[in-house]
Amino acid sequence: MAKHLDPRVIKTRSSLKDALINLMQQYKIENISVQKITETAHITRGTFYLHYKDKRDFIASAMTEILDDFFNAVMIDSTGRLPMITTSTQVTQLFSVNAAFSYIETEANMFNVLLNTQANGVFEYQLITRLTKALERFHDQLKSDFLEINVPENIQIAFIVSAYIGLVKNWLADGLIYTPHYMTSSIQKMTALISHDPQKLTFSDFFFTQADFVPHPAAN
Repeated sequence: MAKHLDPRVIKTRSSLKDALINLMQQYKIENISVQKITETAHITRGTFYLHYKDKRDFIASAMTEILDDFFNAVMIDSTGRLPMITTSTQVTQLFSVNAAFSYIETEANMFNVLLNTQANGVFEYQLITRLTKALERFHDQLKSDFLEINVPENIQIAFIVSAYIGLVKNWLADGLIYTPHYMTSSIQKMTALISHDPQKLTFSDFFFTQADFVPHPAAN
């Protein structure tokens, strides 16, 4: 059950998170002190320690919150979106590419800092982990409908996760010169070139690329 947080707590945590992102543009995480964070957020150290045990606890919580918000916004259910499924009626979760690009566009500075300016790669590692686990669940739930290509699943997953995250990083580094709709349409065209049995699933089917996607109620 989701906890109801006091608006003042939400505001404090948001200010601290914004301060962290701001500081990460200038310093590596290991060089960012609690004092720098609280001064940037205009919050006392006492207030900081009311919410977090230490800097490590704060950073872990901040990264988790960012990823939770992102995945809550971009995951949609598979109802009517995987016509090749024949042996399972189970509803699974898909990753809406268009919703992801749109979300990242609205938080472009934050994502650019987290993905393109941090040598330590803390956020990117956690994003890779979350995507990897989501793809593993997708495969486990629909395994009997998957195309067998004689390549281990972990290699397939690593390949596609790296491709998508690399594309996002490049898009951010280029200054978002293409719209989310154009990026989604481009991915749709590229993945369509990969020929496979239309009656079978591949890991690319986890990434829903319908260009005129309308947000599903569950994603709001």
